[in-house]
Amino acid sequence: MTHQHPVALVTGASRGIGRSIAVMLSKQGFRLLLVSRGLEGLEKTARLCADGTPEGIVLSTEDLTQSEAPRRIIQRAAETFGRLDLLVNNAGAVVSGPIGSYTLEQWEGVMGLNARAPFFLMQEALPLLRAAPRGCIINIGSVVAKAAYADQSLYSASKHALLGMTKAAARDLGADGIRVHAVLPGGVNTSMIGDVRPDIDTSELISPDEVAETVRFLLSMEGNAVIDELVIRRATKPAWPV
Repeated sequence: MTHQHPVALVTGASRGIGRSIAVMLSKQGFRLLLVSRGLEGLEKTARLCADGTPEGIVLSTEDLTQSEAPRRIIQRAAETFGRLDLLVNNAGAVVSGPIGSYTLEQWEGVMGLNARAPFFLMQEALPLLRAAPRGCIINIGSVVAKAAYADQSLYSASKHALLGMTKAAARDLGADGIRVHAVLPGGVNTSMIGDVRPDIDTSELISPDEVAETVRFLLSMEGNAVIDELVIRRATKPAWPV
């Protein structure tokens, strides 16, 4: 890379997987645009990143369910850094319950954050990613994009949508030199899973740092080999799930 360090945009960066990815990227020399609704969490992430980032951490408090948020965020990246090398769509929400229980408001909230926001962030980021030496998009999905779980029909629908758009975007953007990846972890030890499954044994869950390590691995592959999708299961789950 030239004297200008690469720039990464990470959504949902105030905690959990997003925070771990941001810290990892800072150690890899990325400047960062970190996005979340809560400033306090973003500031904590920035403090954890400060020792590793050579220059530049910008915080953006945006509600990604708002239709204009993706445009504003990418505009901020362009105005602040003049480039964008990596987009990590990580922000997500989950609502649990039987299929007959969901409201339209819940549908719009989950689909807006988990599917619509990543789609339009990718769309808005295209000019910057096409201009980057090695543009990359990494969408953090879930194993529910492939598996079926009771009481997760809405969350599953949103993650199926995210995986579908990831596949199509990879086809669309390959000729532009932009790599598009999906990372699909099983249960990760975050506050989100604690809200949905307070009964779960957290000692068996994947750590956010382990998910961040898979992102680092994808970014390390600069040759002719490409991994489109990484599925991460808990060690206590059966191998090769259907």
